[in-house]
Amino acid sequence: MRVSRLVLWSIILLLLITNITTIFIFSGGISSGEFVVLDDNRVDRNKPLAEIGNEEIQYQDWMSELIERYGDSVLHDLIDKEVVFQLAEEEDLEINAKIIDRELSRMMVMHGLLSAEEKEKKVEKWTEQIKYRYYLQQLLSKNVDVSEAEIKEYYQFYKNQYQFESMVQLSHILVSTEQEAEFAMARLDEGESFGEVASELSIDEESAADGGYLGYYSETSSFIPSEYYDKAISLEAGTYSEPILVNNGYAIIYHHQHLPAIELSYKEAYEEVRQDIALDQLETKVDASVLWEQLEVDLIYKEGK
Repeated sequence: MRVSRLVLWSIILLLLITNITTIFIFSGGISSGEFVVLDDNRVDRNKPLAEIGNEEIQYQDWMSELIERYGDSVLHDLIDKEVVFQLAEEEDLEINAKIIDRELSRMMVMHGLLSAEEKEKKVEKWTEQIKYRYYLQQLLSKNVDVSEAEIKEYYQFYKNQYQFESMVQLSHILVSTEQEAEFAMARLDEGESFGEVASELSIDEESAADGGYLGYYSETSSFIPSEYYDKAISLEAGTYSEPILVNNGYAIIYHHQHLPAIELSYKEAYEEVRQDIALDQLETKVDASVLWEQLEVDLIYKEGK
């Protein structure tokens, strides 16, 4: 049974992002003299990170422990990344912008609500990892012969996996009566946050606990009333609807963002499809370390032991 591209890419990218986060810690984050910024916290390298009774945990103790546990793995990740991007530049590899946009949309769907600042940071990281993964696959599969007929057949069979269906990110407030809906609207119009009103008034207990947040849905989603998508798509991002009548009451819909449909033609998906077929034929796993021999990689810290 073939794992869907959405699931496979999501798992791979989440693992890569986790590694990059670790790399960020090892590299000292954003440093300025005695200070380092980790997860938006300004840390003084010369002061204890924690105190337990009369004992202290120092910054260097933390770094030493991390390096001892994960140092080799993180260093290899850094080398892998540099090797792949250098080879990609040497060979003038390119990735269709629509593929990047599609994968970014898929990653958005895997996450909840993000502030504009969080979204900007994640998109930057995700874009780098998408390119890394694509270039790595292209480099590993370039010498594998795949016929035109195979590529056409594969694309036709798995065509949907190379597309992205239009999706909207929604929250809602669900109440029982029109009067309750008008009360909720009055509070929203007075400037109260949608999340606060949803938490207090929505009878959908599961989403109310999360400020009314529902997640991402497409036009064909069966988990929400059909009116939700149609109403949301007519709204501007960051706005809410008038109350609409649904089967179990009245709903006010909040439209967070719209991820438009992305369709790749056979020509646009050609190289990606070829890679997928070729990688299935490789006997080795997808591992960048096999590319090291194409560049001069010297593990200097090993030589110094």
